[in-house]
Amino acid sequence: MSGNTIGGKQWSDLKSDYPMLPKPSAVQKCPRCGKYFFLSNAEKKEGQDYSMELGELTFDQAKEALAQFQEDSLSVQNEISLRLLFVHKYNDTFQREHVSKGKKPSAEDMELFEQQVLRLIQIWDIEPLIKAELYREIGDFEKCLVILGELNENDSFMNKIAEKIKTLAQNRKTYAFIIDDTL
Repeated sequence: MSGNTIGGKQWSDLKSDYPMLPKPSAVQKCPRCGKYFFLSNAEKKEGQDYSMELGELTFDQAKEALAQFQEDSLSVQNEISLRLLFVHKYNDTFQREHVSKGKKPSAEDMELFEQQVLRLIQIWDIEPLIKAELYREIGDFEKCLVILGELNENDSFMNKIAEKIKTLAQNRKTYAFIIDDTL
């Protein structure tokens, strides 16, 4: 692949899709035993072969991975990767702008999503704008708006993103949105 970002998309939940710059999933499922593992922990070797298989998990597989690693003592980076993967898969399934309105998460899935977002906020030193977005995505619109009200962004593009988050929070919308120059 060329490795460029043409045709790429960046989402408000920090997911990025770059068709010409594919990135393997941080969490993989072993095709032999069915267990999940972190790609960063996998043994690597040089070779002439390559694969375009990225090991993308489904939403249900992301839930299984969460359950498998629940009792493990993960590094902070692996925990962030796992929980962020779950957030992306939840949003892919239920919350992206393009997802049909007919597919609704169960109450248990919504609760699990909220737990993962709150844990991410707790363990990850993230920018306030991202924190506000994550609160909006779990439906905590008041906390989102408070954080946005405290922002002092000097970057006009970041201000446009903050304004979009604010508008969606005021309209009680939780879906992840594409970040581009048309904001």
